[in-house]
Amino acid sequence: MYLYRSSLFVTSMVILNLFTSCGSAHHTTEAKVDLSTLIEHSQVFNNHFTGFSLYDPVIHKTLYAYNDQKYFTPASNTKILTFYTALSFLPDPLPAFKYMIHGDSLIIKGMGDPTLLHPLWPQHPGLSFIINSDKRVFIVTDALQDEAMGDGWAWDDYSYYYQAEKSALPMYGNLIRIEYDSLAQSHKVFPAYFQGTWSNLTGKSSSNPYYRMQNDNDFRINVNRKTLTYIPFKTDAATINNLLSDTIHRSVRALWSAQVDPDSTWVLMPGVSADSVYAQMMKVSDNFIAEQLLLETGAYILDTLNTTKAIQYAKTHLFQNIPDPLQWVDGSGLSRYNLFTPRSIIYVLEQIYHKISEDRIKSIFPGGGVSGTIQTIYGAQTPYIYAKTGSLMNNYALSGYLFTKSGKILIFSFMHSNYTGSVMPIREEMQKTLEFVRDHY
Repeated sequence: MYLYRSSLFVTSMVILNLFTSCGSAHHTTEAKVDLSTLIEHSQVFNNHFTGFSLYDPVIHKTLYAYNDQKYFTPASNTKILTFYTALSFLPDPLPAFKYMIHGDSLIIKGMGDPTLLHPLWPQHPGLSFIINSDKRVFIVTDALQDEAMGDGWAWDDYSYYYQAEKSALPMYGNLIRIEYDSLAQSHKVFPAYFQGTWSNLTGKSSSNPYYRMQNDNDFRINVNRKTLTYIPFKTDAATINNLLSDTIHRSVRALWSAQVDPDSTWVLMPGVSADSVYAQMMKVSDNFIAEQLLLETGAYILDTLNTTKAIQYAKTHLFQNIPDPLQWVDGSGLSRYNLFTPRSIIYVLEQIYHKISEDRIKSIFPGGGVSGTIQTIYGAQTPYIYAKTGSLMNNYALSGYLFTKSGKILIFSFMHSNYTGSVMPIREEMQKTLEFVRDHY
């Protein structure tokens, strides 16, 4: 009797498990079918070129893919690669610069640190070190072995805040700030060093109230406009030396690399918290920080401030197993020369997922309805999207991490190219799709 009842119990459990597993399989299949309908038969997505990939990093499986092997212009999704490269190679805190003391001289060699004299990092260890030194200060002026502008950048965007120049020893984010003082009824320029370098704007449209001449630090301001704005300044050696001199209130001199004793030892000056810089880059999509982080990686690993060499090193040591070869030329995604596939971005996001904690991911990536470039979209009572946006004219991307209602964390990459008109219908359709994934996977 006991054996009979035991056999009956086992049989019942097998049947129950069979029905349960069939129900689960049916649910997953149904979700795939509905996701396919949402993406492949969308009237919005069918008006341009769309790619999508959904991946489970726990079971290492692609759950759904559509054009995920095709190349797209990633725009600021490029910063995902820059972030992983810096995360993998740079120490914490980030290096501020190299220095050596030779007799009565303090010699500084920039490493690309984007935070020196930046308003977001007012308490900078490197600046305190320079100010407190009683030595004569010299800056190595030829440390940058690269162009100030990246390959494929729009040449006529030189005067816009989002395209600041690259440099070895950036200061103030390589931007000037212009604001209107209502009490004094006049414009003020920061840093104050540039206060005398501007003149009243004439012969220019009122839609562009402030701009800089292309080849020098000669700024034009429409005195009738009162809009806070930022403009990149030229980062020539004289300007950098004068800016630091104006800040520390003593002379700063230039020095060529060939004038430095090759047998001398450089000392690494630690800077600010790495995650504070990564979060600023990712959340607000800061192009300047992205470019400088790649330069800083090259300086730290190769002793060379060169974007191309830093990228080549990363491709060789980090991305050798990526699904599709990368066409990667800058750190920020300003260049239209960049071309990635959705499944390659998934690969990088998976490496990040296995390298840092979920809490750290949430603190660095923009959060839907919470922070950064997606603060006003993908909102929910419980945030479910932590992802990096990317946008250039006629191109839009969103790639990152999705937390489902069933407790999973999935990785996705949504990429769009060659659309015309507003991006808003695409964003709305993407949100509908990603909410479906949240609710059904």
